[in-house]
Amino acid sequence: MSTENLILLARDGWRQLRDGALVEIPEWPTLEEPTIVVTDFEEAPMGTYRFDGGKATYAVPMIEKRARAEGLTDGLAHILVHRVLVLGGGFQTFHTAVPLEFWQRLQQWAAQQRDHCILIPLGALLSAGIRVGHARVLQIGRTLHYFGESKTGLHYASVNAIGRFEDDLLAAVRVLAGSVQGENANGVDRSVVWGSVLSSEPGQEARLLARWNQLVDVPTSSMPATEWQTPTGSVTSALPPLVARAGIRASVNPPLARLAWWSERLVAGVATTAGILALGLVGLGLFAQAQSQHDRHAAEESRRTAQALETRVAAINRMEPAQGFAPVADLARKLGEAARYDPVPMLGLLRDAAGTDIRIQRLRLDSNGNQERAFQVDGVAQDGGVESIGRLLARLRAAGWSAQAINPIDTAPGAFSYRLTALAATRS
Repeated sequence: MSTENLILLARDGWRQLRDGALVEIPEWPTLEEPTIVVTDFEEAPMGTYRFDGGKATYAVPMIEKRARAEGLTDGLAHILVHRVLVLGGGFQTFHTAVPLEFWQRLQQWAAQQRDHCILIPLGALLSAGIRVGHARVLQIGRTLHYFGESKTGLHYASVNAIGRFEDDLLAAVRVLAGSVQGENANGVDRSVVWGSVLSSEPGQEARLLARWNQLVDVPTSSMPATEWQTPTGSVTSALPPLVARAGIRASVNPPLARLAWWSERLVAGVATTAGILALGLVGLGLFAQAQSQHDRHAAEESRRTAQALETRVAAINRMEPAQGFAPVADLARKLGEAARYDPVPMLGLLRDAAGTDIRIQRLRLDSNGNQERAFQVDGVAQDGGVESIGRLLARLRAAGWSAQAINPIDTAPGAFSYRLTALAATRS
């Protein structure tokens, strides 16, 4: 993965590493060339959680609920899961809880750039390539992060130094080493690698590493680093080799953006196979055309079937029931409406229809006054786009619900609100 143009986004500012130089840049700049942005999301909390029950596919809502209960987040959060390890009847995760507002702003900024802008979380770099028995320590500013894996699970610990002086960092190394030796490093016995995201003091990283080796039993070595010039001297950084090792898999961009980055870099190496790729694209286009025609025929058949059912239901509804049967019919209609507007099945339907791209924030049954009863659903498309919302509406329509857009309660990008009413052909 190319590391010619890197940006480090942290709480203390934005820094660009390019052409052998490191410079500070304004926040939220306009980029003119492909860029990789490495960020800790302004020190968003990272951690490991172990769940004794449940499925790993539901890790995100389970992590968010637990993080909120522990006070790690005070509002909506976007959960990034870097590693999942299945253990017995449960699983364990290594993750970052990013404030939703910052996450949406960062994604929107990246999408608006004129060229590729790839976002890579610090947690993904910390855990990339770590196997059983191994661990990695990363220093960023005055924070030390540790991640390792053993046969017993995933291990994470972090320590913030009181200040940025070397004595403060040495004290933080001692605290982190004590935590690792006592609990987190059980089973991490092969090797540990140490690296600094940015180190401006000559020889400081070596002295920190020497203190660490005095305190822990596992042999630790320094990661390869690159030197960058600054207006006042030079710094060293382990970011380029870390980013190259992690690759595009570590990014958190939408799939289309990652595919565009990957395909553009693949072209240079496979120029001689352009003809084969062109034939493949032609074949893919023909297949897509045939599939589209088949889908149109199927949709037309479904539409005709639905119209026939609606006509039959309308005819039945126009029939006058026998005088003695009228109370029974009225009771049956009310029971059918109540069953149709049961919130529990609707929650299940929304969960299946939303998938992983949409977060449902609220579901409310509106049955006050003379207005026809309906559900009101509020949510946010996590990618900020309309494609995932369109898929949600299509699935609801297929399940027998009509959606009418109303003013959303949230103003975040991708927020929506709809009034859902049962289609006539599916009402009891």
